[in-house]
Amino acid sequence: MGVAGTARRLLRWDHREDPRIAYLSPLPPARTGVATYSKAVLDGLERIGYPGPPLHPIWPIEPKHEGTIPWHAMSVYHLGNNVEFHRDIYRHAIQTPGLVVIHDLALDDFVRGMVAAGDPLGHQAVREGLLNAPKLAGFEDAERNEPLRVPFVAHAARRARGIVAHSPFVERYLRAFGCRTPVFVVPHPVVEPGSAVQAAERRRAVVRGPLESMGMRSLVVVAGDQNEAKMIDRVLAAVSRLPEGVHLALVGRRIEGYDLDAVVAASGLGGRVSVHADVSDEDFLAWLCAADVAVDLRFPHRGEVSGSLARAMQCGTATIVSGTGTYLDVPGDRVVHVSPGPVEPEELAWAIARLLGDEDLRARIGGAARAHMDELARSDATARGYAQALEGTLALVQDPSRRALARWAGALVDLGLTEADLDRGYGASYARALGEFAVPPRESD
Repeated sequence: MGVAGTARRLLRWDHREDPRIAYLSPLPPARTGVATYSKAVLDGLERIGYPGPPLHPIWPIEPKHEGTIPWHAMSVYHLGNNVEFHRDIYRHAIQTPGLVVIHDLALDDFVRGMVAAGDPLGHQAVREGLLNAPKLAGFEDAERNEPLRVPFVAHAARRARGIVAHSPFVERYLRAFGCRTPVFVVPHPVVEPGSAVQAAERRRAVVRGPLESMGMRSLVVVAGDQNEAKMIDRVLAAVSRLPEGVHLALVGRRIEGYDLDAVVAASGLGGRVSVHADVSDEDFLAWLCAADVAVDLRFPHRGEVSGSLARAMQCGTATIVSGTGTYLDVPGDRVVHVSPGPVEPEELAWAIARLLGDEDLRARIGGAARAHMDELARSDATARGYAQALEGTLALVQDPSRRALARWAGALVDLGLTEADLDRGYGASYARALGEFAVPPRESD
């Protein structure tokens, strides 16, 4: 085979239609929470026997996929706030629209990384975000949290044929700046199997033992990526106001650019705080199960749904969260909300002390959280929500009138017509005709 033949075979520009659904997402062993999340989603769809086209997981994204992804029946794109993991996925989501899963609503770090790399799609996301930002005036969480003020997600949301969100807050935000793409609110999956949580619970005494021998009576845990948004400095300040028997454990990945050790040293807590960085998944769960109270704060909030909170709830650990964005979608009987934004240490110390001093309250909140997560797992709510999103978006993608309707809408924009003109009937007859065309005639009995 000649050079041209080899290139054609590798790129497969003449690839035949693939009846599967391409599933573009980081997958284990990639060191990102999205990888663990996606494995849980795929396992759930297999468990419920998803009846639609089979899913074709694609990771890592390679040059050979350039010519094959567009030939799939549809594609699913997982978008997070990390350029390293999501840049190629984002590009395919723009080029070949399908079902987009939004993990980080702000996408601010991602888009800035794209711009820094000179990627034209980054500049396009900035332009569309700035164009839509004025529409968010009056949207409280966008005004309070700088990363949400410019909807960098707008370009990807407009190009998408369907969107999976994990919180009603995400849908409210998308609608606030005018997004009309269908949104499917699907609960965050229960990532950890019940056996893993049970094993972690058995290690509770092992985790607490060394600290109790040094005088610890109560354990507070901040779990997950150890970054500035977790307001660790304020958690440290709150713990400094509590009795000496309260110990704080910081458990999770170190994040480049945030000097965790310096923040801890500045607190003056000494041996009352310990850092457990880059621990195994088993140890991560063990610390959450060993905790009397977990603290999961966010400022600025980026519209994300916290995977560490989901795990704390699964462990039945009473958790304090910021009263903002997606956290407000979690009922108050399953978590304790504190003020949005940079919570004052005095308020946080009061909330921690209240839980530590009331074992029954901790049990009620932790029990309600665990019962909710158990029900999500039992009902396979995430997998069933994904099945609905896949079926609904696939129907839209395969609608024969969709392309014609898109051209019609574009032509009206070129003519300068507005929604007010549409309300008066301009061009409506064509759209109605397409709607009738999209519905196949019913066969007579």
